[in-house]
Amino acid sequence: MLAVLLASLLPGLFWLWYFKRYDTGDQEPPARLIWCLLLGALAVLPALVWEAPFREQLQSVQAVPRQLALSFLVVGLGEELFKLLALLVALARAGEFSEPMDGIIYAIAGGIGFAVVENVLYIAAFGLAAAPLRGTVAALAHISFSGLAGYYLGLARFSPKPWTTIGKGLAAAAAAHGFYDFLLITQTASPFLVVPLLAGLQYLLFAAMGRAARLRPRS
Repeated sequence: MLAVLLASLLPGLFWLWYFKRYDTGDQEPPARLIWCLLLGALAVLPALVWEAPFREQLQSVQAVPRQLALSFLVVGLGEELFKLLALLVALARAGEFSEPMDGIIYAIAGGIGFAVVENVLYIAAFGLAAAPLRGTVAALAHISFSGLAGYYLGLARFSPKPWTTIGKGLAAAAAAHGFYDFLLITQTASPFLVVPLLAGLQYLLFAAMGRAARLRPRS
């Protein structure tokens, strides 16, 4: 079990270090990042409860319209909603949240926490051979979804209409996640299409990070 935990946790910590390097403003306290990561990990529990009534349908072949609904409304919306709620709890009264880029970094930490727990479950079920794929593709996917939501969360922090902006972020993350899952579990498209999709999501994430950096308050 220790090997499974390390095979899931170490890639997550690496990705957190990798993306945190792009935050060149005020550095986020490690304790706050760990708190976001832990609550992101705990968000797996309500997500599993949300998906439980649909588990059999998610694991079987469905008509395309039903598969779209399952992918976007059950998996995409459900998981991104609970990750976002966990992030809002983690950042309640967070004085360190002082610029738009912080929203992305904190959201990435939460997404990594969620991915680590998911990866533990998958690697425990399918063996250590699944670790490299889960530690790269699945982890980067969750980082992309959460990072996009975090961009809007960063904007919302300084917006007169924060909930509208947060809603836009949730919609973007849920749509990206839903399309990702649709490609993975449907039999109407090649799963290899996930690779260019993930590359496109990473491009969008880095573009969002660039825009957030330009919005950094001037000292």
